[in-house]
Amino acid sequence: MTNLLAIDATPSMEPELGSPRPERVIEGDPKNKSWDIEATADNKVTSGVWEVEPGAWNVVKDSWEFMTIISGHSELIEDGGETIVLKPGISCVMRPGFRGVWRVHETTRKFWVIYDADALPANAAS
Repeated sequence: MTNLLAIDATPSMEPELGSPRPERVIEGDPKNKSWDIEATADNKVTSGVWEVEPGAWNVVKDSWEFMTIISGHSELIEDGGETIVLKPGISCVMRPGFRGVWRVHETTRKFWVIYDADALPANAAS
């Protein structure tokens, strides 16, 4: 076993399909795909690839997330704060407590790493 893992921008495994909660959608029908690639044993750190179709929704972030945009064009607009234009090569962090709007102009794909201090292990009983 190796302690080094390359993450492919076009994973060959089947993605999980999803979308923002309906009450958070502002415009369009932003469906997404997520390829969960790696997680720590306690599930507090996860990583993968995510892709979303055009639309806009309210973001409420309770975990820490680092991302790098692979393709597409979006904007991340913080409530009462700045706007970051997300295009290939742009990296940013959303901190816990972030509130704002994610607006997708062109289908956007990103690499992501999330740290969630409150996450339960994958095998924890619900």
